[in-house]
Amino acid sequence: MSREYADGYLKGYEDGLREALEELIGNTCRKNFNSTEIQLLAKNQRSAVPKKLALRRRQMEREMGLDLDREEASPTRQEAGPGKTVLLKGEGNQEAMEAFRDLVQAGWDGLCISRMCPRDVRHFVGRDCTVLWLTKADPMAGDQDREEYLLPTETAKMQTSIRNFLTRNKGKPSVILLDGMTFIITNTDFRSFLKIAQKLKDDVYQAQSLLLLPYEPKNLAENEVHLLINEMS
Repeated sequence: MSREYADGYLKGYEDGLREALEELIGNTCRKNFNSTEIQLLAKNQRSAVPKKLALRRRQMEREMGLDLDREEASPTRQEAGPGKTVLLKGEGNQEAMEAFRDLVQAGWDGLCISRMCPRDVRHFVGRDCTVLWLTKADPMAGDQDREEYLLPTETAKMQTSIRNFLTRNKGKPSVILLDGMTFIITNTDFRSFLKIAQKLKDDVYQAQSLLLLPYEPKNLAENEVHLLINEMS
């Protein structure tokens, strides 16, 4: 029995208790109980629902050998390690940025490719790291290093920057955060991005680096989501 099954079962169990309670109260009203008696009955029965649910939860925990109140380990913490590629749901993912920050602060070399401007990334991370800013902003109009600007169509430049980063840090702990999949795909196409990601996964494995790759399922077709997960997991 899986955690998902248990959660679904308990939700149905709770709904069933509440439905039975409402039916009981409805029948009571038809039996000419006065309003005070009905209120007392409803209060007592409603307060019993959480207790019954907690009792059933404890029973299932004993049967399954699980702690259903404990959150499962996040993919970043669970799977992260040298040579790994970790997919995380949700772009602009705070968990991914925090994991990147923690690793850089622990002494890993970091490359962040993001929709967030380099100044804000470094301020959040608190240490120096390599940043490429996915943007259509004019490099001549801003005060960022021009080499840090990256158009979503400049996939060759992105691949070269990643390759140079991996070569420079081969044999040393390093992490790459690529957060901007939708921005790249909408300016190129999914298949082109997937080919880049496939090669990047292999390069990261060979260099024993770590790749954090947030994605937004709602921005992809269902078959694209399955393909991405199959190829990058």
